[in-house]
Amino acid sequence: MNWTLLLKAQSSDTVRCYGVTNLRKIAIILTKGQRCDTLLKLSELQLQNRDTTILLLNKSINGLKTESSIKESIISKKQTEIDIINLQLKKTKRKLWWTKVGWLTTTVSLAAGMGYIIFH
Repeated sequence: MNWTLLLKAQSSDTVRCYGVTNLRKIAIILTKGQRCDTLLKLSELQLQNRDTTILLLNKSINGLKTESSIKESIISKKQTEIDIINLQLKKTKRKLWWTKVGWLTTTVSLAAGMGYIIFH
């Protein structure tokens, strides 16, 4: 049995003969090429998955930024409300203090006037 194969080169009309050693080298090269092609396809899939993950994470980040902005706006409005209420409370306390001073002054004046009337 002859282990030599005849392969015709497509670019010319010559016929080449390859021995078992040459065929093994060609088979090894083809196998490496197929392995590299498979690894390339896997790498492309990984890149697609990475890109998809990045897009999803960017959408999530943008959503969180929007949510944070809304919350900051709410906090700012609530702080404004708190400031207004604190100012009203301060005014009310001042008004209450002056009311107490007025009642105390009135009470002391009436007591002094009645004491003067009673004792004179």
